[in-house]
Amino acid sequence: MNLKALHHYLTTLSPSEEKYRNGYVYDGWKDMPRKQCNGVEYTILDLGVAYSPLDTKPADHSPGLNAELSEISIKKNSRFSAVPEHIHTHIEINYVYSGSCPQVIDGHPITLQKNQVLLIDTNCPHSIAPLGENDIMISIIPKTDFLREHMFNQFSNDSILSRFFINAINEKTDHDHYLLFHSENDRRIPMFFNELFCECFDPSINSTDIIMHLFYTIMAELINVYEDDLTKGDSYSHNSVVIPMLRYIERNFRTCTQESVADFFHISPNYVTRLLKKYTGMTYIQLIQAQKLQTAANLLKQTNLPITEIAQRAGYENVTFFYKKFQEKYHCQPGEYRG
Repeated sequence: MNLKALHHYLTTLSPSEEKYRNGYVYDGWKDMPRKQCNGVEYTILDLGVAYSPLDTKPADHSPGLNAELSEISIKKNSRFSAVPEHIHTHIEINYVYSGSCPQVIDGHPITLQKNQVLLIDTNCPHSIAPLGENDIMISIIPKTDFLREHMFNQFSNDSILSRFFINAINEKTDHDHYLLFHSENDRRIPMFFNELFCECFDPSINSTDIIMHLFYTIMAELINVYEDDLTKGDSYSHNSVVIPMLRYIERNFRTCTQESVADFFHISPNYVTRLLKKYTGMTYIQLIQAQKLQTAANLLKQTNLPITEIAQRAGYENVTFFYKKFQEKYHCQPGEYRG
């Protein structure tokens, strides 16, 4: 599928959309399961539940509007029909392909613009206003706790900086129950999403692997978008102080010292520790050790280098000390970890 065909698939009216545009009002909401959340009863819209406004009935949508995969589900939201307030027992990611999408998230009105992404937490009440002719919103629904238990854990293991952003995203989502990514001007986000949709709606031979890698790439780019928001946003000015420091440490962890970091940022060594402890929960020494060990673990899995060379590349001059710290972290020897 090329981009022209994708656009045709997404903009062509489905049978249910034709009915909604002609004045039909869906009345099946009263038959949906209900759930108490914080003392209020809400409609539950979950995976496996067929409800017409999201075009999920097999006889109710044209080909190419939905994709069911092992870990994620992708659905196009119907136009011309409002979705009343409801909750999910899973995280939902909304992406606007074109136009805009007015929503109310936990009592806060938000209009999602083209190429913006909205992450909605579990059990967060939200509703969607009727979408117009040019308003195309796609919902990506990671199944079970795939996003937090697998995807975010994978990112948090990559580096101290990615761990910082994943923690920030989780804390923000836990606090506000949703997170808006200001990706409307991002070059990569529409490109990655378009490729994802093409592969979902017209699968190739290696479709599953391609889709999961594209989804992983989208989440990685959203972390970049979130970093930009953190850096620019006045409300996050305290957080943004530590971002350049983490990046510096990540790039120079093999050789930098607490004093050299302090000198580079023109602050005292004690203030380095206070900042890192406050925003990462780890001391300078703990951060350095975590980065060294993660680097070593990655090299063990991805290369056939001798363990002594891996220790040196990870910044350990004393191989015996490396073995000790690796055992403490991973509860096995490096050779056993490599398998």
